[in-house]
Amino acid sequence: MWHTHIEGHCMHPVLFVIPLPFSETKILIYSVFFSITVALVLGIYLGTRAAQNEGLPVETALNMTFFGLIGVILGARLYAFFENPSFYFNHPLRLIKLWEGSLGTYGGAIGGVLGSLGYLVLKRQPLSANFDAYAPYAFLGIGIIRIGDLLNGTAFGKTTGLPWGVSFPKGSFAYNHHLGHGWIGPDAASSMPVHPTQLYSAISCFLIFFLLLALRSRLKKSPGSRFLLGAGLYAGSRFLIDFLRDDLRRQPPWNLASTQWVGIAVLCSLLLAWYCLALARKKRAAPNGD
Repeated sequence: MWHTHIEGHCMHPVLFVIPLPFSETKILIYSVFFSITVALVLGIYLGTRAAQNEGLPVETALNMTFFGLIGVILGARLYAFFENPSFYFNHPLRLIKLWEGSLGTYGGAIGGVLGSLGYLVLKRQPLSANFDAYAPYAFLGIGIIRIGDLLNGTAFGKTTGLPWGVSFPKGSFAYNHHLGHGWIGPDAASSMPVHPTQLYSAISCFLIFFLLLALRSRLKKSPGSRFLLGAGLYAGSRFLIDFLRDDLRRQPPWNLASTQWVGIAVLCSLLLAWYCLALARKKRAAPNGD
């Protein structure tokens, strides 16, 4: 049977080491922190430019991203905490070490939406137009962050015999998981080949990004639909990809991970929001608003 796989070369938790002049001190640039930074800079710049092209006030767009960013950080950390409270009670400093990963994507996304929503409602600014402007670049950012997860070795998949399976080196999360289950011995140089679920997620996010850009003119006739479509596609693809992940705790009766239950709730909420938007459009289109 033909089989090849990548052994550990994709994992680089520390992306850059910058030595300080006249000192032995070195600055470590972690892959997770770097990917988050790139995602935020690109997302804010491209989203703000898109909002400006849509005729939206730049000041409003920037303020929305500021409050959204606060929501992202708080939401991601709260989600990670409630996912594994015993770990964070024993290691409380990990809550502020963003560069080491352990961020809850769903928590960050929901927190970011709520933070942005709160600001827009407070300032009585249009919700649909602002969320639509930023939507494609939010998924571009999530895709970039998933590449950081691959480099960090987090969010790893189940074992696979497929040619594109990846193996992570000794000491990685996947290696320790396999060692703990007795699937490899302590003398093994790397983990067993696993699904690169980080890349699956990244590719799905990039596809959503390009799709939303391609449908921009068509979806412009239905305010809010660009954001809802992107969020729905993300929740659906994430639900399926999480079946292949091996770092998630699953609960009976259907052996679903907490992220999948959150995904189901998100999809139901999006369907309700889409229905409400359709009713609002129908009401506006009716003669005399009747």
